[in-house]
Amino acid sequence: MERNELLGVKGVGPVTLEKLNYLGIYSRRGIVEKTPVDYIDLDAVSDLDEAEDGQFVVLVTEITSASKPFRKGKLQMYRVTGATDDGKKVKLVWYNANYVASVVCAGAKVRVYGKLRKEGRTFELINPAYEKADALGEGELRGIKPVYATRGVIPQKTFSAMVADVIAKGFDARGLADGEKGLMNLGEAFVKAHFPLSLSEAKEARERIELEKLLKDILAYRTVRRESRRAIYYEAHPAVIDKVTDALPYRLTQSQKAAVNDILDRMQSDKPLNAMLVGDVGSGKTVVAMIAAYYAAASGHQAAVMAPTEILAVQHYRTFEKFLAPLGVKIVLLTGGCGAAEKRVARSAVSSGYADIVIGTHAVISKGVDFRSLALVVIDEQHRFGVAQRTALVDKGGAVDTLTLSATPIPRSLRLTVFGDVDVMSIDRRYSADNVSTAVVTPAKRKGMTDYIVEECLKGKQAYVVAPKIFDAEGIEGFAAEKLYKELCSQYGDKVTIGLLHGRMKAQEKQKVLNGFAEGKVSVLVSTTVIEVGIDVPNASMMAIFDADRFGLSTLHQLRGRIGRDGSKAYCFLYTTRSGDDIVRLETLVRERDGLEIAEKDLEMRGAGEWLGEEQSGKGGASLSLALMRKAKDIADRTDVTPFKNELTAYALARGFVKISLN
Repeated sequence: MERNELLGVKGVGPVTLEKLNYLGIYSRRGIVEKTPVDYIDLDAVSDLDEAEDGQFVVLVTEITSASKPFRKGKLQMYRVTGATDDGKKVKLVWYNANYVASVVCAGAKVRVYGKLRKEGRTFELINPAYEKADALGEGELRGIKPVYATRGVIPQKTFSAMVADVIAKGFDARGLADGEKGLMNLGEAFVKAHFPLSLSEAKEARERIELEKLLKDILAYRTVRRESRRAIYYEAHPAVIDKVTDALPYRLTQSQKAAVNDILDRMQSDKPLNAMLVGDVGSGKTVVAMIAAYYAAASGHQAAVMAPTEILAVQHYRTFEKFLAPLGVKIVLLTGGCGAAEKRVARSAVSSGYADIVIGTHAVISKGVDFRSLALVVIDEQHRFGVAQRTALVDKGGAVDTLTLSATPIPRSLRLTVFGDVDVMSIDRRYSADNVSTAVVTPAKRKGMTDYIVEECLKGKQAYVVAPKIFDAEGIEGFAAEKLYKELCSQYGDKVTIGLLHGRMKAQEKQKVLNGFAEGKVSVLVSTTVIEVGIDVPNASMMAIFDADRFGLSTLHQLRGRIGRDGSKAYCFLYTTRSGDDIVRLETLVRERDGLEIAEKDLEMRGAGEWLGEEQSGKGGASLSLALMRKAKDIADRTDVTPFKNELTAYALARGFVKISLN
């Protein structure tokens, strides 16, 4: 089994194996395919004036004073003070590491690396890595240090050692583009990406790896696309959908009607539907999908609706149940939050054909869920081509119709390059977004921003506070939701009720927090981008997005679509500690409200990663530019896939776009 091959990697036992699986790694090659998200040049000493609180820094300091190791409660502490070459005082503290005193002592000059605590002119590092400053060219604190997105479950040093072990013992490093003129082989690229001699070498290696991913995705998609033939036909007359539209409390917009007609026409054609429905938040994509699902059910078939989160799955279930149950449609919910008994009942309903529509996460079409007559799959999510998070549509009885819903408009230039054979439909927003004002906020105005949010909450308003990650992770800079939550509770918890929401929480915990926010019991909701889709609280009128520069413009546009949904005045604050081009890019959102214009601008400034779900940033980062995509397409056009047919088909299953739109 591929899962067990990881046990042969040095340092991997049963516990670490589960952690690797949690990170989506199931094979030796999977370890090396998890390339660094950033790099730190340990030869470059950090400037404390420019460094930010929470940033990882490299310092050279002469120890001016050192305490004797002492006990504080159950902890052993060792504390020293040092001075940098430009005269700044730095406090260094180690816990339960008295042996540090043999190297880091008064008069010694040391090189240290760790997370900076900065308050005004006070600088402190807790448990930093260290070595003598004269260890030129040697030691761990030299060269380029890779930083991995291990979500804090595996230490950086441990994961790097795993990578080294896999490379040393050998792995399947074959690449589809190996042998192309001017390109390094894939195996060489993996080595240079993980252990680069320079940042430029890291960038070149990562671009080669990204090229391979794009090429493989394109070839795999083309392979299964060519073989798709309709296996299921619909007997119901299209007019049957009038039963649904008549039950709605509003009329469909013209663009919704056009989308419904287009989808039904394609569902009745000879080739399977392979479409993406694009529309801003609030445009009514879910209703269009519900009508398509009803048409499948009315024809005696089944539909599966997949949502990216359990929260959104439950919301869809309630919407479908409200409008379709009175029409005799049987709907079941199947998510990880369902109990064992509920899952058994749901699976039985699906396999027997009792259930017309099943709604849940991607598990609804995984192994163990057997459909009697699956005809339509609706995928409601933000991730598209290139995302390795979807479950395979494994032998469910033929080439099903697939409709993907996306709130991120795809630029025309990107459509023509990669999505050329995917049907893309657009619907307009049901209401104007002119009531939402957006502002870029810098550190000097941070307190004023949070004070304003709290003041408005005291008047009955509600707010979202968004961070790019859940926890503080080793080597990864930036704001974390848990830390922001604790800070806000400490500063404002006596005035307003603050809640925390992220993907690592249990389903029941998440639902409890969401219910509290929806009912107005929680005034400020601190969250990750889990709120990006499906959260609808009309009273929420403010949003503060921390480290906004780390997000694509389209993602930010999607997030701000969560506020001002009742038409009242709303404010979106884009907080950033960066300057220059990052400010210019964010100011696009201050001026623009049209999703397509924002998407085009994002493609121009940021590259194509936003739409391919492969965002790269940081030092040595590979930009998923349109040029790289065109290069992959050019190679794909010249590649004979016959020798790779079985491998590419299996890969397409694993990626989740067999007979499903490449979205």
